[in-house]
Amino acid sequence: MKKRSRTAKQGRAGVIAVEQACNELDLIWRSLIEEDVGVDGTIEIALGEFPTGKIIGVQVKSGGSYIRSETETSFRFYPDKDDLDYWRKLSIPLFLLIHNPGDGNVYWVDVSSAFSEERHDQDGVVSISFSKTNKLDNAFQAYLHGRFDLTVYSGAQYAELRKELEALVHRDGSGHSLVEVTALDLFVEGLWGLCSKLQFHSSLLADIIRKTVRERDGRIPITYTFNRAGLYPFFSTYFSLLARHHIALLDVADISESLYGKLEYPTFIAPLTTNGRRFVKYLQAAGLPRVRDNQYMTLSLHPHIQIEVYAGFDLVDGEAEFGPYTDVLAISFNAYLDYYHLSHWHRARPEQPVVEMARQNIHYHALRDYISTRFKDTPKNNVLFRHRDIPLSPLIWLADGLERRSSRRAELLASRAVGDGDHGIRGRNDGDPRPYGGGHHRGAA
Repeated sequence: MKKRSRTAKQGRAGVIAVEQACNELDLIWRSLIEEDVGVDGTIEIALGEFPTGKIIGVQVKSGGSYIRSETETSFRFYPDKDDLDYWRKLSIPLFLLIHNPGDGNVYWVDVSSAFSEERHDQDGVVSISFSKTNKLDNAFQAYLHGRFDLTVYSGAQYAELRKELEALVHRDGSGHSLVEVTALDLFVEGLWGLCSKLQFHSSLLADIIRKTVRERDGRIPITYTFNRAGLYPFFSTYFSLLARHHIALLDVADISESLYGKLEYPTFIAPLTTNGRRFVKYLQAAGLPRVRDNQYMTLSLHPHIQIEVYAGFDLVDGEAEFGPYTDVLAISFNAYLDYYHLSHWHRARPEQPVVEMARQNIHYHALRDYISTRFKDTPKNNVLFRHRDIPLSPLIWLADGLERRSSRRAELLASRAVGDGDHGIRGRNDGDPRPYGGGHHRGAA
């Protein structure tokens, strides 16, 4: 008479115990019914009704024979060499689950972590230690959330996080031009890709200041600075908050290297974690009007600023009179990806033809070095800025020695001096490449 294998029944009991435990938690058990060569199934982590795509491999052992060297708090398991070799090759995390029929509990160990703690007896046999506190319960689920960075806050925790971001403030300007920018402002303005990603570059701060100044009436003195001493602590604390609260998947080491190793402002687009995406939904539900999907990223460059350098300058009856021009720099800007386009024309003498010196896409630090190197000895009164955007540009307050004061009425700040479609210089009919019109002020390069 054909008999059922006793070990098969016991093994099935272990799988049933695992499946039942997963069913009571937010875990999805999937059994591998074909070619079991070291993994009996997988577990996918879910957050309520939402599967996360985070999966672990599971090897299930059931029976008292697998429980060795037992104490009140622990026991040891002795795996086969072939199992160990296979587990080490897996590309997904593997968890070993031992079902004890005696007490009905399922115990677990994270095998990848156990490898670093494995012990050998006198004959060199490997054993893995199990703690009896590690059961297939809520603590196991919490361990998986931490392993895959799936921490999800409660409403009260999100409220505290919002307060913490709002309390981190950078202040710039003075008097009527004083602007306060919070870490929450940076977070909201950096949302991108249907609120699934977070971008950062230093010009986000400039854009926030520009939008704030637009809404003010009266004359606005442009007195903003953008120095590392003031901004690095603000930015680095902001990044630290994002990482500590599991809001975005940041490469903190790379950001620190950019800030303090290379002395540059980092630029990144980082995926939001599940906690980050839920924080966005919390802000939207709380009625924060600026939380939106900034999905319309573009590679287009918009006219930004034009720098004209002249051979001389004088005041005649209170009016500015410039000598012959020597250089014209037309600069366009992409606020989404934080890069510029530079066109530079030069002539050595008035009677000589204009020569194109540069036409290229360029990042801020390289652009600053380019301007500083070529015009560091130019008297400030010989330099004229024509704002083709609102006159609040990183090129004004970042470059050392530039004239940092200008004054424009707020209603002019809300409009553009030149149309967005014009990406180059509007030339004159007499061959002079200098543009017509546009707001301007003098500065020094």
